[in-house]
Amino acid sequence: MESRDNNYYDLLAQNVKLEDITSSAHNAKILRMLRDDDLASTEEEEGALYIVDYTFDHGNTIFVKEGDDWGWLGYFIGRNKHVQHLCIYSISEEQIRVLMKGVKHNRSIQYFDISDGIRGDAIIDSLAPFIINNSNLKLLRLLFVDIPLRVARSLAEALIQREQKSLTTFSFCQNNLSNEAVEEIIGALSGYKQLESLKIDEDLIGRDQKYYDMLAEIIDLNRITSSKKNAEILRRLRDDTWDEKEDLFIADYDSDCGEYFCSEEGDDWGWLGYFIGKNEQIRGLNLHCLPEEEDEVDAFVESLCRNQSIERLDIRRCDIDISSLSPFIINSRNLRSLELWNVDVSLGNASNLAMALSRRQHKSLTRFVLSRNNLSSEALAEITAALTGYPYLKSFSVSGNVLIGRDGCVSLGAIIRVAALHLEQVFHDDDDLDDEGLQTLVAALTNAATLQLLALSRNLSITAAGLRALSHLFSSACPLETLFLEDMNIGDEGAEALVDGLRGNTTLRHLVLTPNMAGITSTGWTAFSRLLCDTSSINNTYRSNHTLEHIGDDYHYVSDPFGGPKLFRSGNYSGECFPGIPPAVVQYLKINKENYAAKIKIGRCHPEIPVEVFFGYKLKFLPLLVSWFVGFGTRERSNCQNATTREFQRRELSAVYKFIRGMPMLAVDGQMRLKSSCGRKRKFDE
Repeated sequence: MESRDNNYYDLLAQNVKLEDITSSAHNAKILRMLRDDDLASTEEEEGALYIVDYTFDHGNTIFVKEGDDWGWLGYFIGRNKHVQHLCIYSISEEQIRVLMKGVKHNRSIQYFDISDGIRGDAIIDSLAPFIINNSNLKLLRLLFVDIPLRVARSLAEALIQREQKSLTTFSFCQNNLSNEAVEEIIGALSGYKQLESLKIDEDLIGRDQKYYDMLAEIIDLNRITSSKKNAEILRRLRDDTWDEKEDLFIADYDSDCGEYFCSEEGDDWGWLGYFIGKNEQIRGLNLHCLPEEEDEVDAFVESLCRNQSIERLDIRRCDIDISSLSPFIINSRNLRSLELWNVDVSLGNASNLAMALSRRQHKSLTRFVLSRNNLSSEALAEITAALTGYPYLKSFSVSGNVLIGRDGCVSLGAIIRVAALHLEQVFHDDDDLDDEGLQTLVAALTNAATLQLLALSRNLSITAAGLRALSHLFSSACPLETLFLEDMNIGDEGAEALVDGLRGNTTLRHLVLTPNMAGITSTGWTAFSRLLCDTSSINNTYRSNHTLEHIGDDYHYVSDPFGGPKLFRSGNYSGECFPGIPPAVVQYLKINKENYAAKIKIGRCHPEIPVEVFFGYKLKFLPLLVSWFVGFGTRERSNCQNATTREFQRRELSAVYKFIRGMPMLAVDGQMRLKSSCGRKRKFDE
């Protein structure tokens, strides 16, 4: 950029064509408001301006692209008298260096926020005079700005020279501050009597890492907790004696089922976060509550973000700013499971989450849950775009987000295709999914070579037409074992659609539905019975489905640390394992659990084996015929068929008799030759 001074800008300011110095009509509009001192305000923020390099729909925002002139932007900000909040996120050092040459002349800014990956050397020459001369400045926030000792001293000198000691909020975060640098800045802030809130005030002044480190071993844990149980939890975290197999639960209630830190008045969240952040044994953290005070939340989350051992993070019913978790998500090397339940994920929160996931170097996530988050299709699209870089994802859930619609299914398809070689579980229940959405989802799932569980429960808009699309999934290479359709009225048409799809399928074992709500009559159950055992012929019985072993709703989840919930079946209170399922279907489901289900069904449904069709194989077939009946000789299998061992022995002898009777001369001739062969081995096909 050519050398410019204020005279250059003053001379051209009113006549410069704003479209020529911006990358878009939107940015030109913002510059016009800045030039004309007509910056729009919102009810939440007055005179706020954001400068970012990513989509950020919040108030007056400059979206950084090629073609934006940073000199002019800085000039207009510097001259404006109504800008009160200036937030600069994710722009390059050269851009911010040019920008700050103009911004330093501003005298109206009260809230100044710079974030993301720049060196303090690039801005201190402009930031220092801005701090000294802007008497209205009340909040200064530097996030991910590298501040070496020299820059810290310049910053401290600027704070000292500033006549108006009006700063009320001063925040540092992720600045690579040394202890010497911290001491320089703290010394300069000693004259600011109006200082009320620091984002990390507790960590810098009296509560910095050095403070915690010095007192950690000697502090009385009973004085910073509300109960002996909580004090004991802190002791084990502090002394690195935490059992790696135990998750830590932080909640506003107590329980004997696990390690629960029951938060009450008297618990110091700063110390709790510090000990979690320092601990190297803890693997699972379940956060089910947060303190009411924002400063306590910030102190806790910031300390939590230092932890490097947590593999599973589960957050439920917490009003948390996702951006505050960004450092943890970005930097945690071991994080494998991230779950957000009943956490409001607005578009802004989704953007922050997506940015953190994108910047994360270790793509080690295997489980990701967004459940009941009021998630929109736009928010889901941002998150899924970031997750396409995670090829080892095994379990993914967007349950309970009714706003995602078909577009959300398209976004999910992108993740499924990337993780097709590892994805094992997809949860898409309670999402108001319809037939079109299901068809879109199935199209992506057909390539999921490791998928074992698909949950579609309580999607009441799915009809038989949508369920028929599952036939493509059942006939593909997808090894689906469990399908959830709970609390859905699929009716006889839906049952027949499932039956048609499951013909020839050899992977699905569990069809989880709610019999008393499924709307299936005798017609539908007859179709299931015929699927499991078609008695019209021996061949059709053999070709029946011998894999499906459970239909019903008596399945429950058990915890699996990494791969998501596992299933186990438990009978209802009466001990019945198949409540609501007709006995004609249950009998075949039970047989399918046996190793030789096809043989058992044939033996049960076809008492007389037509051995005549095997005469062409001559005596070669005789050993096969005998061995086929051997499997029925045990009391265990005969129980499965409600038949006695003697009955199967009778069938065996009857079949052998019919075979020999059907070709007596061949049997006699074979016997004669054996006698005259002088020990020569007889071949069955002679």
